[in-house]
Amino acid sequence: MPPTEATWTVPLGLAGRTPPATRRLYVETLRPGRGDTGPARRLCLEPEDDVPHVRDRLRRVCESVGLRPSQLIVEKSPEVAAARAIGGEDLLLCPPARARELGLHWRPIGEIDPVRGYALVAGSPDDADRLDALPREAIARCPGADAAPPAP
Repeated sequence: MPPTEATWTVPLGLAGRTPPATRRLYVETLRPGRGDTGPARRLCLEPEDDVPHVRDRLRRVCESVGLRPSQLIVEKSPEVAAARAIGGEDLLLCPPARARELGLHWRPIGEIDPVRGYALVAGSPDDADRLDALPREAIARCPGADAAPPAP
């Protein structure tokens, strides 16, 4: 969900096999040079990030810095998206915890700071009561959020 509607947010960045030399990874550095006709490094999105507040913002950055349209891809499964980064030079858009889990090197994006937003939705009033009784910090750890938000 959009960060403005979320209870918790998790930062997204780019993860790959090769450790980047900088603290932030700028999308513009992935632009193919003049005369490059071979495959260029791609940015792979997991299905969870195929939402306007993530995908469209990243697409606008890619277009503004001159990346090829084929350099931003949304995979049909998280496993395929991860495999592209693990097995090649492509980059995976993901939270830091996902990168660690996959053994990839993660950096925030230089041009934007995308996030995944999370909120709890209960199926019944009893479920809502049980969820409200849980420590917010424990719930925040589930999606990889760094801290619990202030109480509502």
